Amino acid sequence: MSVRSGLRDVLQSAGLLDAAREARDVASSIPWLRDNARHWLRGAPDGLPWPPLRLVRSSTGTSSLEWLARGGALAAGSISGILSAHGVEMQRLGSILDFGCGCGRVIRHWAGLSADIHGCDYNRRSIAWCRQNLAFARFVANELGPPLPYAPGQFDLGYALSVFTHLPEPLMFDWLREMRRVLKPGGWLILSTHGEAYLNDLDPDQREQFRAGRAVVKAAPSAGTNLCGVYFSESYIRRQFTEGFRVVDFVPQGATGNPVQDLVLLQRTA
Repeated sequence: MSVRSGLRDVLQSAGLLDAAREARDVASSIPWLRDNARHWLRGAPDGLPWPPLRLVRSSTGTSSLEWLARGGALAAGSISGILSAHGVEMQRLGSILDFGCGCGRVIRHWAGLSADIHGCDYNRRSIAWCRQNLAFARFVANELGPPLPYAPGQFDLGYALSVFTHLPEPLMFDWLREMRRVLKPGGWLILSTHGEAYLNDLDPDQREQFRAGRAVVKAAPSAGTNLCGVYFSESYIRRQFTEGFRVVDFVPQGATGNPVQDLVLLQRTA
């Protein structure tokens, strides 16, 4: 057991875990207080509510409302951009799924679309907030592993930003199969992944593993959280992500609005 998990267990046993988290969140928000106050006063650019800072932090890694808005807009742009490059316009899609929607930093940018929009996430607090504040879409909480509560072939588009970056094998392949299930034949799946930009963060053995076309996993027991990091190359994607999909595009560091991540466009085969 790590020192961190041991401390968490002690605080939980003493009934102090929530208070400790609140104190942590307050402390982390102090450097952003002046900037955030300006955004609280003006309101969000899209007119939708700002999420609580705890949820902002869990979705973006910071307590910055500025980055929530700007990063979400950039991420939405990367999604619409890679689709447009292949002749697909967001406005023509009938149904969209944000897998790993967090507190809605990306999905809020689809509020003006006529599509049937859904979001799901492992974080139940984020889902509860989205349900109460983002009425243009429908939200459900999912478990660490499949299934999702959607019908086969329900969606034209599914996307998962900063999700498969935290899913080790075989959980990653379980979710790929589940995403294929809920997509229509010919439907699109967009993923962000950790690639070559992270080679300097890997030790020599891990770099060798990465270059050999295998997945590198850090902190596998923390799968589904930001503590777990998963890294793989373009060649790995083109070889391994072909069960029920074809790899249409790969854009190195193309997932703007996220940490430095590659962008992958898949299309479900019939």
